[in-house]
Amino acid sequence: MASITIGLGAAAALILLAFGARGQPVPDCRQAKTAADKAICGNVELAAADKAMADSYTALRAKLPPEQQKTLLADQRRWITRRTAACGDKSDDALAQCLRAETEARRRFLAGESANGARDAPRIVPILFHEARKGRYEISIETPQMLTPRGAAATAFEQAARAIAFGKNAVKEYREMERPMAKGAENYYEATYELSYADPKLISLVFTIATFSGGAHPNSARIALLFDLAAGRALKLADVLADPKTAVAEIAARCKTQLEEQAKKEDWELFDNADVAAVVGEDTNWAADKEGVEILFDPYSVAPYVVGPRECRLSYADVKEWLNPSGPLPPR
Repeated sequence: MASITIGLGAAAALILLAFGARGQPVPDCRQAKTAADKAICGNVELAAADKAMADSYTALRAKLPPEQQKTLLADQRRWITRRTAACGDKSDDALAQCLRAETEARRRFLAGESANGARDAPRIVPILFHEARKGRYEISIETPQMLTPRGAAATAFEQAARAIAFGKNAVKEYREMERPMAKGAENYYEATYELSYADPKLISLVFTIATFSGGAHPNSARIALLFDLAAGRALKLADVLADPKTAVAEIAARCKTQLEEQAKKEDWELFDNADVAAVVGEDTNWAADKEGVEILFDPYSVAPYVVGPRECRLSYADVKEWLNPSGPLPPR
């Protein structure tokens, strides 16, 4: 087992490029083979962003003991896989734009920077947990650590986030799980997070929990955490909405219309009995940023698995009539 706190004074970032045998970046564009590598080599802005990550990776790796270097490298390789999934169906300018967005998001994530760019926001960096048994399971978990400011609210935030990331007994369950049914497969549990908003009063982050323990395909779920630093606790819809019972039904109607528009444009269908209100009514499906709220719909919640995760995006102007006037949204 290996765990690592990434927060070593200077902003820490990892690389997007390929790796050598010792985990060092290999930026030689003559060796570029994948579409991503070629895009990096052919786009000045993307190459600059990627080089900044490579330089930071080298500096960070030099500060870590060997076992933690392995954890760091393993986490980056998993991120490259996620990046490929996010950008792999794109080409040319769209691919370069996607790669740059993923690269910059990764840099912000590891540097502990607020996604909204607030200078006085708390500095939140990841703690990485990784454990694996070849042929049995792999467990990879990211949890946030608030470096500054410290205090009771920071501790409460970290505990709330850790409870989401680790689940009730995820590590224990996967350690004890039987061997995978399929030859060459491994059970896995992966928890990653994205910081969507942070200021001195409010934090919004979204965990993605990806799992496989046999079956036709992996599963995934997203869990949002809106945390009030002044109160030192996670927010509920009763804090956000003036009249949750009325608001949820009316917001659900807006979200259903938005989802139907997505379905028509992208050629998929909602379930006939899709219970949009049930999703909207869950505290842990609400995330926020400086522009508005995002309500998360997981695979199978309102549409078939192949449709993937969906979001209902509403600006603060869209939801103004339902918000609690003295509540935390919009951020002030």
